Amino acid sequence: TQTGHIAPKVWDIFLYELLQNSDDASATEQFYVACKSNDEGTKQQYHEHYFQYTLDALKQHVYSILQDVDRLTAKAQSYDVWAHPRVPIIVAHNNLVRDTFTMAASMLEQMG
Repeated sequence: TQTGHIAPKVWDIFLYELLQNSDDASATEQFYVACKSNDEGTKQQYHEHYFQYTLDALKQHVYSILQDVDRLTAKAQSYDVWAHPRVPIIVAHNNLVRDTFTMAASMLEQMG
């Protein structure tokens, strides 16, 4: 979003991936069932328990995207605009992505 807000479903996906990579198949299955059945209470318990791990994974993802955007923007700016007339559109898009992910990074940093 333009505010940097991270949707609850994104938090769910990141937590589910963390659980899948853990040795706790039962927790993975229980969280999956809670997501599929919209059991917000169970989901909240998992999110509270694994909050710092999920937060760290989201931060890692956001900062990785920011690095990629900077690298790709620099690459796009190295092209001749006459030969590649869409470069300004690509750069404008990358700037929008950078701004959005910068706001998300700021929100994540405020969380811990």
